[in-house]
Amino acid sequence: MKRLSIITAIFAFILCCATAVKAQNSNPAVAQFVEQHFPKATIQTVLPDDDDIDVILSDFTKIEFSLNNEWKNVDCEHATLYTSVPATLVPEQITAYVTANFPNATIKKLEKKYSGWEIEMNNGLEVNFNNNFKVTKIDD
Repeated sequence: MKRLSIITAIFAFILCCATAVKAQNSNPAVAQFVEQHFPKATIQTVLPDDDDIDVILSDFTKIEFSLNNEWKNVDCEHATLYTSVPATLVPEQITAYVTANFPNATIKKLEKKYSGWEIEMNNGLEVNFNNNFKVTKIDD
């Protein structure tokens, strides 16, 4: 009985990995995005579901894509290589705001929302911007 449970668990793990690899290989837009913005990391896991595609890189960066392959958020909070969101993804206005107001901070999370943008910095502050890049909320 124990042997059957182990074999079943191994089979489930292989099936899960095969599904993730198949999804990874069948989504060139995601692969191109990662290659362009995270060239030192590789795609470790791709987890598609009904609403989005979650991607985990080899350095534990997490990226969420919409079903039409547009990135929705980038989370470098637990990443080992990319400890901040690459500057190529951060709008200039947000970069200018952070540089002017928090010169020693880095952006750990960046999320595009219907109503604007949200960032989380390494100093623990979260800042929301509207679509015109005006600050609408600051949380600590």
